[in-house]
Amino acid sequence: MNGPRGALIFDYDGVLADTEPLHWKSWAKMLAAYGIDFTWNDYRFHGLGVSDAQMCVSIPKAWPHIDATELLYRNTERKQLVCALSLAELPIPEETITLLARLNEYRIGLVTSSERACVEPVLRACNLFERFDALVFGEDVAKPKPSPEPYLLIRQRLGISSGIVFEDSDHGARSALAAGLEVVKVGNPRDLAQIVCRSVNLARM
Repeated sequence: MNGPRGALIFDYDGVLADTEPLHWKSWAKMLAAYGIDFTWNDYRFHGLGVSDAQMCVSIPKAWPHIDATELLYRNTERKQLVCALSLAELPIPEETITLLARLNEYRIGLVTSSERACVEPVLRACNLFERFDALVFGEDVAKPKPSPEPYLLIRQRLGISSGIVFEDSDHGARSALAAGLEVVKVGNPRDLAQIVCRSVNLARM
């Protein structure tokens, strides 16, 4: 794919930023008050690639003694913890920061289920916010991933008809594919730079 004809679009949690362990630990801390040992596998099943609102619905289905409304209310404090941890130790690998500086021939987009208030400060702290030509945050859409709405919106904002999406979750991949975009799966944020280089035939980092 030649740069002028397409775009590279990134998910945030688990792709650009190694924040999934932070989200898991924050959910585990909150759910421990209900007597739940919320494991990493539990988080991957209920939380990977979905919005907080979706998690606040799915978790009470698995543990019926939890009230979904109360969980959603307490989620505000949980998100504040993740934001604080992310700023205390920036979760975007240095290789990824260097990579984005090399992709000037491509239009660059970000699509995340996380809220702008948690993501933008980290991007600015890494001097990356201005690198994106368009961004879609969780509050920008009525229907989150796996609905195609987030990726249809980034297509509109970038003014593109094609592009490569880098996603870590099945929900995110389904969303991007349904919006007519190509998907490359990312298993670990530390590998993103090399995965992108292979995908666009860029010289290795």
